[in-house]
Amino acid sequence: MSGCARIVMTNPTCWPEIRRGSERLLAEHAAWQAAQGHEVTVISTHRGPRTEQRTAGVRHILLPRRLLLGRASRWLGPFHAFALQVRDEVRRARAAGTPFHAAHCLNYHDAFGVLLAGAQRPRLAYHVVGIPVRAYFRWTPHDGLMFRHVLRNADACAVTSRHAQQMLLREFGVAATLLPSPSDIDRLLATPRPPADGRLRLLFAADADEPRKGAVLLARAFAQVRDARPDARLVFGGPASQTTIRAIRAAARPADLPHISFPGPGTQDDLPARYAAATVLVHPAVWEAQGMVPVEALACGTPVVACDHGGVADIVGDSGVDDPAVGRLFQPGPIIRHAATDHAALARAILDAADLARDPATEARCRARAIPFGWPTLGPAYARLLGLDGPNALAARDSMARPGAQ
Repeated sequence: MSGCARIVMTNPTCWPEIRRGSERLLAEHAAWQAAQGHEVTVISTHRGPRTEQRTAGVRHILLPRRLLLGRASRWLGPFHAFALQVRDEVRRARAAGTPFHAAHCLNYHDAFGVLLAGAQRPRLAYHVVGIPVRAYFRWTPHDGLMFRHVLRNADACAVTSRHAQQMLLREFGVAATLLPSPSDIDRLLATPRPPADGRLRLLFAADADEPRKGAVLLARAFAQVRDARPDARLVFGGPASQTTIRAIRAAARPADLPHISFPGPGTQDDLPARYAAATVLVHPAVWEAQGMVPVEALACGTPVVACDHGGVADIVGDSGVDDPAVGRLFQPGPIIRHAATDHAALARAILDAADLARDPATEARCRARAIPFGWPTLGPAYARLLGLDGPNALAARDSMARPGAQ
């Protein structure tokens, strides 16, 4: 890749205010493209007035998070307002004589806003970072129309897992590029693991407040794990409100409570040591479009237990088939209130993964599995998605913001 393109990246919320996969992708992709020599602008919202700042070579435009008509409803919310804000920022850049050549949008609202910018809009790459299902739009049909409009008119459409790719084709008839969310894994790959002391340390590093992540299910499974391994310890290392902590404690046996801890999410600098200290990362979530936490744990040499549902099988297994080299998948059982229910299957998978962790070859296998999900491997694919790579990229650069583009 050579030359400089002006790239805009959008998402209604951003890192570190919101610590989720799409916000991470927004921040890391912006930094990666800036390091390649491109002029990158991130547009998002925050609780405050319009602010511009530059970090690590990336220009950040943070817009006030506002509501259309002054109040929230299921029909109109801050994401709809963000669509209009993105439209205005794209037009403002064009009027200033510095039009964006390419846009990478992680939400259909802001992608819709790019389309609203008119005929001379930038090349639009819409990245579906969730699992697309028609039922999501049952109570918001106008959003369904927006989503379909974006799918029809985007210059490129990508998804993060094979499961999401299959769902988009089945539910909406759209074939999309498979492009996982990369992780900044270099420092994780270099993190040493402490010497094994024979104890079973389980780490849950997701947002416990989201029911689909399976924190309560794990608390139930922990009883069976401790029956087989009394030395087991369970750490909930993600966000957890007091209400969620009470629900987790209520689901566990009283005898197991002294062996369950809630240190909170900590900082990004805390994560490598936490992953490396764990015997097994337990990620019992359903409806995961991909799952960045399992990749990060594998990069630290830690095997993963995950639910055989959604996109996590791309990481832990192969085409949904359990792969004993880096972890175990378990079947979710009936999904009730957006969460898996088979705690016995989860407990068996944890105990199998604990045995796997004893194999001296497991650490290297886990780290090797994470490498294809790093930026050095996937970054060039993102350049191709945005139209920045290839022999004709520079010649096409000035035509990305082209008259008549739809």
